[in-house]
Amino acid sequence: MRNKYFIIISVLLSVLFLFNCSEVKDDISQPEELEGVHPDGFGKIGSDNFHSYKIQSANWDMTNCQKCHAADFSGGTAGVSCLDCHTGNAGPEACNTCHGVFADESKIAPPTDLSNNYETSAKGVGAHVAHVYENELSLIISCNECHPSNESGSVDFVKTHIDGLPAEMKFGEIASSGLSDPNYNSDLSCSNTYCHGNFSFSIDDSENQYAYADSVIIGNNFSPIWNIVDDTQAACGTCHGRTNEQGEIISPTPQGHFGDFPAENCVLCHTTAFNEDGTLNKSIHMNGEKNLK
Repeated sequence: MRNKYFIIISVLLSVLFLFNCSEVKDDISQPEELEGVHPDGFGKIGSDNFHSYKIQSANWDMTNCQKCHAADFSGGTAGVSCLDCHTGNAGPEACNTCHGVFADESKIAPPTDLSNNYETSAKGVGAHVAHVYENELSLIISCNECHPSNESGSVDFVKTHIDGLPAEMKFGEIASSGLSDPNYNSDLSCSNTYCHGNFSFSIDDSENQYAYADSVIIGNNFSPIWNIVDDTQAACGTCHGRTNEQGEIISPTPQGHFGDFPAENCVLCHTTAFNEDGTLNKSIHMNGEKNLK
C-alpha cells in the first residue's frame, strides 16, 4: 500500500516539475530584433545620429559596441562587422578612429581632433602636423613626448589613455633635455622648452672655450603660441639668435657665442648639423647636445 502511494506521489511531482519547467521556458525573454536598435543615420557620415557622436558621449568607451559586435568587432550577435569600414589593425580602436586622418591609419595626430575640428586655429589641432608629420627642424615628435604614455604599447592602451578632455601635457626628454622645466600655458603657449631655446651652455663645461664671447651661451627661451601655424614662429634664429630693439632677428648666432654669423656659415663649425645640400640634419639639430663637428 505504501509503495502504491509512493508511486502516485512520485508521478504527481514529476508532472508538476515538467509543467513548471515548461512555464519557465515559455517565459524566457526573447532577444529584441536588431532592426531599430540604432537610430536612423547611425552609420551615415554627416548625420546627427552618426555613431561617432554616440561613442563620444560615452567618453569613447566602445565596450557596449563589443556586446553585440564581438570583442574584435567582427560581427558577433549583431551579425554586422565594424571591420568593413574600420580596416586598420586595431579596427574601431585604431588611433585614427578618434583623432587623426581616418582614411590613413599612419596619421594618428590631428587633424581631425576629438571635436571634429581640422583648422589649425583650433586648440585640439594647432601645430600637431608641424611637429609630428611635417617637422623640418628636427626628427618627428612622438605623441608621448608631450602626452603621458599611459601604458603605451599595451593591449589596453586605447582604454587606459582615455580619460576625457583636456588632453594631459607632460613634456619629455626632447623638450627638457635636462636643462628646463617645460610648461604648456593657458594662453596656448609653450615655455621653458629646450627645443624653443631654453638652454644655457657654460664656458666652464666646454672643451671649446674659444667659441664663447661670454661665460655662457644661451638661447632665446622663445614661447610660441600653439595654434599659430603660419611660419612666423619658426624662422632660423627664433629660438637662438640675436635681435634688434624691434625684436627682429638679425642673426641666428646665439647670445654669448663669438662672432655674428649668417645662417649659411654655421655649417663651417657645426658640420654634422647639416646635410651635404646645406639643409638641416634633423637627427642632430635640436638633440640636446652641442655638436661642433
